[in-house]
Amino acid sequence: MGIPKGGIIKGRGHHLETPTFDNLIKRLSRAGFKKDFVREALLPDWWDESGADDPSLLPELEIRVARFFGVPVASMRHPRLELSIPNYPGARLRKVANLDRNRVKAAVHTGLQIAAAVVRSLRDSARAVRLPPADPMDWYREVQCAASRFDLASIVNDLWERGIPVVHVDVLPAPKFQALACLVGGRPVIVLGHANDAPPRLAFHIAHEVGHVVHDDCGPDAPIIDEDESVVDSSTSEQLADEYAWNALAGGEPIGDVPTGDHRDWAKMADEVGRQHSIDAGVVVWSWANRTKDFKTGQMALKALYRSQRGQRMLRAAFDRNVDLENAAETDRALLRCLFLDPERDAPTHR
Repeated sequence: MGIPKGGIIKGRGHHLETPTFDNLIKRLSRAGFKKDFVREALLPDWWDESGADDPSLLPELEIRVARFFGVPVASMRHPRLELSIPNYPGARLRKVANLDRNRVKAAVHTGLQIAAAVVRSLRDSARAVRLPPADPMDWYREVQCAASRFDLASIVNDLWERGIPVVHVDVLPAPKFQALACLVGGRPVIVLGHANDAPPRLAFHIAHEVGHVVHDDCGPDAPIIDEDESVVDSSTSEQLADEYAWNALAGGEPIGDVPTGDHRDWAKMADEVGRQHSIDAGVVVWSWANRTKDFKTGQMALKALYRSQRGQRMLRAAFDRNVDLENAAETDRALLRCLFLDPERDAPTHR
């Protein structure tokens, strides 16, 4: 007997629902995971649209979704059972305008699953974790000693060498988070979520999350989530993380007052401050942008200084050196496709 559209078999006053691909996709969508995300993160790389019409392939997707949600496969096969994202009661949301945790619940769960996939796929999984020093000036001096500079590339390389992965996720359920710091099997992982490509901007977000890590702000199943840098958060942990980041990025040197004028004035003055105190001019600009919350002028000044691009390429290069994608589990490779990892995709050259 054929199955009518919608997956319902009727007869003698009752009906029996049968699982279908469309039903599962709708349940995922109601849970916050739209079809485009599912295609990237959960379906096998050999999947095409014809697979939706082949009932024999449905168990493959059910298994993948069950692993992603951490639930028994049987719950995937019940068409009326709504999918529920696991709760992270210890999660702390920072810089969030609307404190409704459900807003970013799907993105946070995805970020944590991707972080776990990264850790499982490390080339050197036995590398011990060495946290950066609690004093930002000590971290600055250690990185400077090894790389003769303290910028995005040297920061990211240093963290990977310390056994702390740093990744940017391109594909996340909306709304996305700015950055996330978590522990996976005792290993800190920093996940960036917004589509930023300016190296000084990314360096600040990473150093800020390092501040959370060294201050023990995150724990198992208790990630720290920063959603939006434009939101003022006066909590002690955020202030300490900011102080840690700016002290490290500026090497303890004074950045100075925000100049008057437009982005060209910002760029000119930042270049002068940078030369005077041996600070990256882009760091100076982004400090002013954070201080004033004038991110538009800050971004334009970064462009004027030729410091607005190629940050994500640096993150990907470090990822490729440290993660064994070829030998990763197939379901992990699907999750890691969210990190600009398909050969036909690349980090953007323009923003």
